Amino acid sequence: MKQNIKNTVLAAMFLALGLVLPFLTGQIPQIGSMLLPMHIPVFLCGLICGWQYGAAVGLITPILRSFLFGMPPLYPTAVAMAAELLTYGLVVGLMYSKSRWQCVISLYRSLLVAMIAGRAV
Repeated sequence: MKQNIKNTVLAAMFLALGLVLPFLTGQIPQIGSMLLPMHIPVFLCGLICGWQYGAAVGLITPILRSFLFGMPPLYPTAVAMAAELLTYGLVVGLMYSKSRWQCVISLYRSLLVAMIAGRAV
């Protein structure tokens, strides 16, 4: 029960971070047009909280950001980003939890496979 509450609070923090983090890079025109760092909190949530929370945060973040701030546009950008980020959170959480050893190599392997799967979606 205590672990469930901890993961829920952490997932909410990662969701808030995913909503706020693009504002920091958007202030710099050269970086803001190329980089939208909503994927970083989704990866962290999948690794720390598990694949269920990572997938939920990945699905909710771009759609909620679209409703609250108008960026990214809801259709087709936010919907496509929601599918991609859901895949990121799901795959990175599953790969890391199923690895035999929780080490840096399995972390990088999980991130690489999740990035490839997210781009494929």
